Amino acid sequence: MQATAYADEPQEYRTFTPGRKWLSENDDKAWGEKLYLWFIPVFFLLTGIASRTGLGPVDNVWNLALGFMVWLPWCVILPLILRRNHPLPFWKQWWFKFQIYMAVIVFIMSYFGTEYFFDVLGMRYDYKITWYFDSALLGPDQSTALAQHKRVPLGMYPLTMAFFTLYHAAAIVMMRRLVNLGRAHGPAARRLAFVLGLLATAFFFAWAETMLFMSQPDQTYAWYEDTHTQLTIGSLFYALEFLFFFSNIYQLDERATQPPWRWPRIMVEAAAMCMGALIVQDIWTLVFGAPFA
Repeated sequence: MQATAYADEPQEYRTFTPGRKWLSENDDKAWGEKLYLWFIPVFFLLTGIASRTGLGPVDNVWNLALGFMVWLPWCVILPLILRRNHPLPFWKQWWFKFQIYMAVIVFIMSYFGTEYFFDVLGMRYDYKITWYFDSALLGPDQSTALAQHKRVPLGMYPLTMAFFTLYHAAAIVMMRRLVNLGRAHGPAARRLAFVLGLLATAFFFAWAETMLFMSQPDQTYAWYEDTHTQLTIGSLFYALEFLFFFSNIYQLDERATQPPWRWPRIMVEAAAMCMGALIVQDIWTLVFGAPFA
């Protein structure tokens, strides 16, 4: 185990363990990745119970509370408790920085990006509630959007924090495994493995979310107008986001040779990735149109 001190933060020491195949060599980051991998079955258990009991859409407060219950205790409070005696303060630990990154992309892509899903992919929400939060100018006219089922329920924001935590943690672990396989064959093979891993994980998680979205027993609250199109073309459209996010967040506190990311950098990088994703999705719309507008 090798300790590394950074010149710009002389009191901040981190430990690295070379040779891991799946988890990061950064011990702090590896701990966070392991925690969020354990969160995967918890997430599916909680969301499965909610979808099969129909609890989510019944009330404004309950819809919002349910989203927080799926995310906050497991992704924030639990690591705060488990790592309370760690030498690094919590705001310098990887898991907390990871959540800051997630918060930026979840807000921007839910507030603006979901409008593309309504008009380009035919996604619909009908949660029988009155608390919605999305762009006033991008997407459908606000005066008719609710009647067209094109508003974003407020509870989707904390819920998205939960499943984006799951996607991104799993994706970077899968990508790292491929990179480590390619590393033995030289720099070119390592870079190729990174690209292939990025493409595979981006499409897989985009496709898998649609499958999970459509597997809910009662589709009167959320659905796609054309499921077949969404599973094929729509998955490619959605994967464009993950190409930006997965490739960028993979680098967060990854190497011992680079200083740890600070909050300003995290927020700037996350916002920049959102901007890139929105531009590419808008160009897609320019070329292929918005068939469900």
